[in-house]
Amino acid sequence: MIVLKIESLPNEILLDLFEYIDIKDLFYGFYGLNKRLNYLLQSLKKLSLNLERNESSLIHLFSNQINRLVVNTWQDIDLRQFPYLQSLILHQITGNQLRQIRSEYMPNLIYLSTSSIPEFSLMPQLAQRIFSNEMPSIRSVDLGLVHVPHLRIWLQSPSLYSVSVHCTNPTLIAFILASSPCLVYLHIQFLNDTISIFHNSPVIINHPLKQFCLSDPYHKLSFNHVYTILALIPNVKRIQLNFLCKVPFIRFIQSLLNRLRYLKRFDCNIDDASQDKQTNIDIIRQFHPCFSKIQCSTNEYNFRTFITE
Repeated sequence: MIVLKIESLPNEILLDLFEYIDIKDLFYGFYGLNKRLNYLLQSLKKLSLNLERNESSLIHLFSNQINRLVVNTWQDIDLRQFPYLQSLILHQITGNQLRQIRSEYMPNLIYLSTSSIPEFSLMPQLAQRIFSNEMPSIRSVDLGLVHVPHLRIWLQSPSLYSVSVHCTNPTLIAFILASSPCLVYLHIQFLNDTISIFHNSPVIINHPLKQFCLSDPYHKLSFNHVYTILALIPNVKRIQLNFLCKVPFIRFIQSLLNRLRYLKRFDCNIDDASQDKQTNIDIIRQFHPCFSKIQCSTNEYNFRTFITE
């Protein structure tokens, strides 16, 4: 019987195996056993670390090798220890950490997510950095609640191509588009305390946005609000909408097609609160090929919902 020891494996195979093992298991299972394993562990690149507590020894060893970091602890972990981060996901955040999200500490950061964090007082400062090109390496953000800028102005961030935010004011959409001239994907979710008015929004002309998602689960927006938003994004090819429509659905899709001449895909979960209960789904599907997957269901109160699979 042949007994194969891990030390007998060549470096190439060990490095391949290490790619399938969590960084914590590597550290606590292998580091310190011998110089060779220590060397191999310290030669690993582009590591991902999920922190649920401050593991200072592990961080000290691997900080320069980590390019993806997930923080899920209220402990005040110093983010400046990770100069080569490309992806940062924060489920909890302290004031110090928020102040550390700067290009001088994270010059390679491409993706930032704070979407699971409730509203916090320093978010306006972070939004100012992101949407005013103070962090030019960032390409994609998934943020929590973002407000219209206090001074009603952001500078442009041409590097941003994907933005997801929660908001309470539809005017924010225009500010994001104005500050992100190369944006390709925008996802907006409206919260329960949304104030559904457009006020002093910047003028947007022929923005190149290609994909737009709008979710209004608390039914704060009217047809006119959605129609106004569509005017900001005439080049969209894919759209996903979730809101309460108080005009006949057939009128809404006609208006949609008037605004979005390049539309290729339409996804929806739209409650129809209008008085129109007669328009046949087959008629709606004939308006455009992207409507072919729309389904219509009617509940016990004769309330219709239009949805795509």
